[in-house]
Amino acid sequence: MAQETNKLGNRFSRGGHEIEVVVEAEALEKQHKRAQVTLKQPPGKTFTIHCDEGPYLDGDDAAPPPLAYLSSSVAF
Repeated sequence: MAQETNKLGNRFSRGGHEIEVVVEAEALEKQHKRAQVTLKQPPGKTFTIHCDEGPYLDGDDAAPPPLAYLSSSVAF
């Protein structure tokens, strides 16, 4: 029987991976929130995410609502 080829290369192991993400979030004015996200394992960048709600929840609609991030993460 031929050996199975891993189409994703050697970067991915069927044995599993360790992933560590550190998030620090803070509430700002009204419904605006900001989170600093750091990818620790595997090492990566630190970036900032902003979210806000629309006027119907006393927000300014200045950034995507939290549910948009959740929905997008499921789609990705």
